[in-house]
Amino acid sequence: MRHNHKEQASFEKLKQILETLTEEVSPLFPDDSAQVGSWRRSLEAVSETLEDQTLRIAVVGPVKSGKSTFINAMQGRDLLKRGAGIVTAFITRIRVGPEEKGWVEIKSWEEINREVNEALSMLALPRGFEGMDSIDLRREEDLHTLRQFIQELKQDSLTGRETFDPNIVLINGYLNGYKMLSAHVKDEPVLLEFDADELDRHQDFVSQESQAVYLRDMELQLPISWLGEMVEIGDCQGSDSPNPLHFAMLQEYLLSSHCILYLISSRVGIRQADLKLIEAIKILRLLPQTLFIVNVDLDEHGDMESLEGLQERIAEELGLLVPEAKIYAFSALFQLLETANSMDELSPREARRLEGWHEEQAMVEVSRLGYEIFCNDLKKLVNRERGRVLYGSVLSHLQRVSQSMKDSVNTRQRLLSRDQAELEALADEVKVRQQSVKATLSTVEHTLDGLRNSLKEQVRSAVDSYFDTKYGPIITGTMQLVENYQVDSFGQGKPEEARKWLTNLYLFYQDFRQTLSRHIINKVNLKIIDFAKNEEEQIEKKLMEAATGYWDLLGQALRQYQKTLTDSGLTLSLVAPETMPQPQKPGITPPPFSAFIQRSEALDRGSLLFRFGLRRLRHLFSGLKSRVLRRDTTEMAGSNEKLFREAVALVKKETQKELLSSFRDYRQNLKFAYLFTFTEMYTQALIQLFRDFGDATMVDISHIQEAAHKRVSSQSDATEDLAIVNHRLQYAEENLRNLEQSLGISS
Repeated sequence: MRHNHKEQASFEKLKQILETLTEEVSPLFPDDSAQVGSWRRSLEAVSETLEDQTLRIAVVGPVKSGKSTFINAMQGRDLLKRGAGIVTAFITRIRVGPEEKGWVEIKSWEEINREVNEALSMLALPRGFEGMDSIDLRREEDLHTLRQFIQELKQDSLTGRETFDPNIVLINGYLNGYKMLSAHVKDEPVLLEFDADELDRHQDFVSQESQAVYLRDMELQLPISWLGEMVEIGDCQGSDSPNPLHFAMLQEYLLSSHCILYLISSRVGIRQADLKLIEAIKILRLLPQTLFIVNVDLDEHGDMESLEGLQERIAEELGLLVPEAKIYAFSALFQLLETANSMDELSPREARRLEGWHEEQAMVEVSRLGYEIFCNDLKKLVNRERGRVLYGSVLSHLQRVSQSMKDSVNTRQRLLSRDQAELEALADEVKVRQQSVKATLSTVEHTLDGLRNSLKEQVRSAVDSYFDTKYGPIITGTMQLVENYQVDSFGQGKPEEARKWLTNLYLFYQDFRQTLSRHIINKVNLKIIDFAKNEEEQIEKKLMEAATGYWDLLGQALRQYQKTLTDSGLTLSLVAPETMPQPQKPGITPPPFSAFIQRSEALDRGSLLFRFGLRRLRHLFSGLKSRVLRRDTTEMAGSNEKLFREAVALVKKETQKELLSSFRDYRQNLKFAYLFTFTEMYTQALIQLFRDFGDATMVDISHIQEAAHKRVSSQSDATEDLAIVNHRLQYAEENLRNLEQSLGISS
């Protein structure tokens, strides 16, 4: 594999050479030179692109599909904790780099206490705990109260329910991990760094849920020589995690990813969680960059017939969802243990396991071959995406600058030796041709500006229609879910069990909230992203269609202009390509619809779940509670059902009100912060593309006339300086050609 850091360094070096040359030759041009301006703009664009050349690879799949084992196999070391649990609300990022190191960031006391109190606000509070409003884990009495609270929940059968409650898991995690990790927590987030010798220590913070809950973020850096540097691998949560927030965060990571490695466990095959995740990948337009891996459990498949049957079954099932999918089958654990064995790092137990697998030589060879084919195809995918997304535009900018600068220097050298009459005649003709180019550029800008405004009106209409409160599919579907939510499964208890009745009311709210959260994450958010992507594609298509026609006109004007120069004996290397280059798409993504979803501080806390928790409901329920608790048992039998229905109707009404407000806010955010911004940025990118090619070719003939007219004694020195500049430009051009060839991309 080519070493990406070397290519990055080569681009940086060539950019610096061209920046230096730009400053050296700029005094030879007028202050407002269009050519010099185009060089500086292009070099600035290169700097921005090179700032973050990281290629992101998301490793995804359901829980227990072997994602961490797979990443360990890729880097040849059993470093990531396998089966570390599902409570962690962050994605472990592995940066491929020259040395082994890493860090974990521990939450501050403020963040921990805020999360605990928010979790409490979502839970039913047993009798005696209603005043628990501001827990601070640094206070011993609060720790004691919180432990009593959890114990009371267990006694009241509020834990162990079928519905996974991440709030209880969160609080339990903080309590269980307090003794081990509280000493690391400070008033501000704490960053703990590990060198190569200490890197295994990161497992102390992720091996159990009670430790991982204290982490804000983490990152490891590992050398994976065959993959190259400047790659980030994201070890994502399982797509079927019972915590809905995990799938929301997975969606966000995929939005910024370039490639996906999709793990399927051979023990299970395709399951319901895969349908959901594959649909999300389709919506994000990432299927062409997705490789599917069947992670084979060699202990489950005792012979080749069993393994081949498995592959055929999964291929058939996956083919219904992704007809063009290519599947790789191998055992990640076998690859990991075999690498460890070659380094004498296997435990006796692992050595016996590996020895047993080797008895089925045919299966071992199939696994090895599958892994080898996968690695080769992943290298090709990484190279292709790096060239398409990252390096292609850098190469195009640098080539245009070097060719334009070379043409300008050569033209100046040649024309300075000519007499005034000859220069004047050429200048008159060149100015006519340049006016034609400028007129074309002006027309392009005017047309695209008009189209941009028209597209924004179309976007406004489409978004308003999609989010119409009466007829829009997203809002009406969500409101119907709230309205039709069934509550019959929440028994009201016996008439004398008033507090049990109130507990059931809170349990209804928790299940209702989680159902709605899942609907928003699994359905609403993905449908909105799909809608936004469709709008984005339409904007891009219409702008490109309009621009392509004018590209031909610009090409004709530039060719006529350049022919005037070549007919006078000049040699030019910068030519506008016949096919219009694709401008770099704006690096923005659709904002997630976050209503009713609790989000971490790093991802914009303050959503509906925070605003509309049980504490807000308590004052609304308080009247009901007092009415229930004041009655005699004989009075309760006939009215409990009515009060319960009143409370349910209240929850639904308040939820619908908050949802409508959130949808209205999001509608404006999607329009202005995303689609309008995308339209503006893409239009400007197209206009700038035309300007860059036009300005880069514009030789300032009048300035050359003035220089020739002066004929100062230092003219020979200036000519010699230009020759040196030309030589350095030839060096830059040669290196750019080599880079283009090595990357396998065209400018």
